[in-house]
Parts: sequence; C-alpha cells; structure tokens
Amino acid sequence: MTDKNKLKVGDDEVMITSSISDLEKMLESVEKHADQRTDTKFERFFLPALAVFGAIIMGFFVVIYSITSDMTRLANSMDPDMGDNMSSMVKSIDSLSYTVGKMTTSVAYMQKDFQQVNKNMNIIASKLDNLDSIAADLTQVSLKMNALEPMLINMEKMNKNMAIMQNSMQWMRRDLNILRSSFSKPLRIFNSIPML
Repeated sequence: MTDKNKLKVGDDEVMITSSISDLEKMLESVEKHADQRTDTKFERFFLPALAVFGAIIMGFFVVIYSITSDMTRLANSMDPDMGDNMSSMVKSIDSLSYTVGKMTTSVAYMQKDFQQVNKNMNIIASKLDNLDSIAADLTQVSLKMNALEPMLINMEKMNKNMAIMQNSMQWMRRDLNILRSSFSKPLRIFNSIPML
C-alpha cells in the first residue's frame, strides 16, 4: 500500500504540477496577448490624439503670437496726439448729446403742434361737411348769373354808345377851340382899350 500510496501521490503531484504549468503557460500567453493589445491600443489611439493635441497647441501659439505682433504694430503706428484727439472727440460727442437733447424737446413741441393741427383739421373737416349746401347755393347763383346775360349784352351796347359819345365830345372840344381862337383875334382890340 505504501507503494501504491506513493504512486498515487506521485500521480497527483504530476497532475497538479502539469496543471499549474499549463496555467502558467496560459497566463503567460494571455499576458503577452494583453501586452500586444495594450501596445496596439496605445499606438492606435493615444499617440495620434497626442499628436493632434500638440498640433492644436502649436496652432494656438502661432495665433496668439500673430495677434500680439499685430497689436504691437498697431500700438506703434498710433498717432502720438491720439489723447488730444480723443479729448476733442469727447467734447464733440458731449455737444452732440446736448444738441440731440434739444432736438428731442423740439420734437416734443412739434408733436404737440401736430396734435393741435389734428384738432384744427377735425374742425375743418366738420366745416367742409357744410360745403354741400354751399355748392347747392352756388348752383342757384350760377342759374341767376345766366339770367344776367341779356343785361351784360345791353351794358356792352351802352359801352359802345359811350365810346361814340366820347368821340363826339372830342370833336366838339376841337370845334370850340377853333371857335375861341376865331373870336379871340377880333376881341383883342377891346383888350387894348384902356377903360376896359
């Protein structure tokens, strides 16, 4: 029994040893495989991400550098009298705001005036409603003026007669002048008599 026991123990030990060595081999292969996978994941994801991040950082650096150099050039190219110009600009803006305030009050007065005009227009509109009766009255006046047409014809004839009379009066005046001159010559003798 002892031999058998020894054999049994030996067999069991061999089995345990072989299973442990198999396990160790399996763990080693898993470990190698995991190392390979880690390397590939690192190479596939982390390194490109690191490169892109580095490129972005470099781009930001270039942009910030160009902005700072542009700002330096802008500051160097500014007018040294900029302070005086800015103070005069502030004064101008102050006077502009004062003028705009005046304009605001003027616009308020204009608004009040327009409200008054609106009221007056309402009054005028109410009075214009009475124009219908005035138009009817004017129609009647026009009809009565048509009746005056014969009177106008008679007045025109009277004007012609007056012109003829005026011509006759001018002839009479001429004749009277001739008569006076003809009487004045013989009567000059009486002018020379001293008693008269």
